[in-house]
Amino acid sequence: MNIGLRQLLAGTALSAALAVFGPAANGQAVYKFTDRAGRTVYSDDPAAAPGTVKRIEAPPPPIHSPKPAAKLSPGEKKTLEQSQQRSAELNRVNADIVAAESALREAEARRAQGAEPGEGDRQGRRYRPEFWERQQGLQKDIDDARAKLDAAIGRRNELR
Repeated sequence: MNIGLRQLLAGTALSAALAVFGPAANGQAVYKFTDRAGRTVYSDDPAAAPGTVKRIEAPPPPIHSPKPAAKLSPGEKKTLEQSQQRSAELNRVNADIVAAESALREAEARRAQGAEPGEGDRQGRRYRPEFWERQQGLQKDIDDARAKLDAAIGRRNELR
């Protein structure tokens, strides 16, 4: 595998070389040598070195795994449980927000469809009382859906 970086010039720390070559170090070696000008060079190609080449073994990358729940202190267990409860509550509130937004859109669509007077909604030049009652009911549905959405958003903001 050709890494594409053949040399790192003098003044480069070994850790920098290992950081560059680290991902490839699992299957490929890194070599250190001094060139004719006296500079320290790191390379993945031992043939590029004039003279003595020293192979450098890269340490395995650190593995950071969370503590198992059984090894947690009582305070850590309580914090983990509270965090999980809060996360679950946030998920429920987000689902409520999505449902409330959907209900609001549906209520607005029903109002838009019911805004035009239909056949029998007029009595002469005036609208019948049933038309106005239907309009008020459609507006009430929108107001209720908006109130549910506002309440859900308020609960989410309290949890944050």
